[in-house]
Amino acid sequence: MITSETISERMKREILDDVASGTVPAKVAGFTDLHTYVDANCYGGTEALFDAAHDAAPDTEEGHTAAWNSFCDLVNPAIEAVDAWIKSGGIAAAIAQRAKQ
Repeated sequence: MITSETISERMKREILDDVASGTVPAKVAGFTDLHTYVDANCYGGTEALFDAAHDAAPDTEEGHTAAWNSFCDLVNPAIEAVDAWIKSGGIAAAIAQRAKQ
């Protein structure tokens, strides 16, 4: 089952991969800053999740609105968790942990 927590954990791994590859600097200040370097809204497989929610929704304005709201209810907490992780030094801590391994 996909949860906000599983999305945020995947986002963190993908961000760390982008830091390791040099795509994203380790010193980004928050989730919003990631947009300078990448389409951060695609981290965590969210683009595929949105497409699946949209495709499963009834083809009505109400159906599309409900799908969008459900998507946001799932993804926004993940983004907030990743933003808090970045702001609390999560990237630096993860890099230091990887270096120890």
